[in-house]
Amino acid sequence: WSLAAAWRFAERTGRKLVIDWRGSCYLDQPFTNAFPVFFEPVQDIAGVQVICDDRINQHSFPGPFFPAWWNRPAIDCAYRPDEQIFRERDELDQLFQSGQDSDANTVVCDACLMWRCDEEAEREIFRSIKPRSEVQARIDAIFREHLASFSVIG
Repeated sequence: WSLAAAWRFAERTGRKLVIDWRGSCYLDQPFTNAFPVFFEPVQDIAGVQVICDDRINQHSFPGPFFPAWWNRPAIDCAYRPDEQIFRERDELDQLFQSGQDSDANTVVCDACLMWRCDEEAEREIFRSIKPRSEVQARIDAIFREHLASFSVIG
């Protein structure tokens, strides 16, 4: 949902979409972007330029940032309490729903925006990203082994 909401915002405002999933709980390497580990790289999603590979390790995101919390010195950002994450989620939701842009150069969408984007944005993301072949092979194997004889939604 967060990716779909961020994509819709980038589309509406003419911004690039950077998918930066470094620090993912699904990988042991904190500086590895999880997106290209699990999904085929994409350059564009329905007209929105996408950066989703490890080039982000050499990229410096220009400030100021939205939400404003991200403008703090890096040492102050090492720990983000739950209340801050919820506050950011609400600020992002208000911005995305407003139909406006932000004066910030970089908008950080790093909070769960579950059910906060339109269904067409979700569909566009699901049409545009594909699991890597080895991930898809594992999905197919699990389906054949455990689910093929059942009616399932997944």
